[in-house]
Amino acid sequence: MQNQNIKLTYRGVSYDYELPTLDMVESSVGGRYRGYPWRLRYPRHIPASEPIYSMQYRGVHYYSERPTEIGARVAERVTSTPKVCQGLLTEVAQIHRDNLWKNLERRLQVAKAKGDKILIEMLENESKQLRCLV
Repeated sequence: MQNQNIKLTYRGVSYDYELPTLDMVESSVGGRYRGYPWRLRYPRHIPASEPIYSMQYRGVHYYSERPTEIGARVAERVTSTPKVCQGLLTEVAQIHRDNLWKNLERRLQVAKAKGDKILIEMLENESKQLRCLV
């Protein structure tokens, strides 16, 4: 890929901007659109990870990797001592779960005070889902 220079002007001052070059990789995912073939492309330095398992939050399905694997990969990128960073990531994950529980408890108390049985049932189901993630 060739470097491309773009001439830009800001408040009357002209300057050249050179677009960064990325080494792109073509994946096996593709198809045809209006008769033209296409392939999904992504930068070579970004790993294309496959989803590990399916999860559901408030009725919406999504795919994710296991949190410990994500944390380990982030730790390797952030510092050369992943065990120290892993401990920090574990602590942050625990704080996040605690905040989710506090928020859920507060919402459940408000729903009970209003007497909204449907919302109470939805929040109790959400509580069961959160227990599965711990």
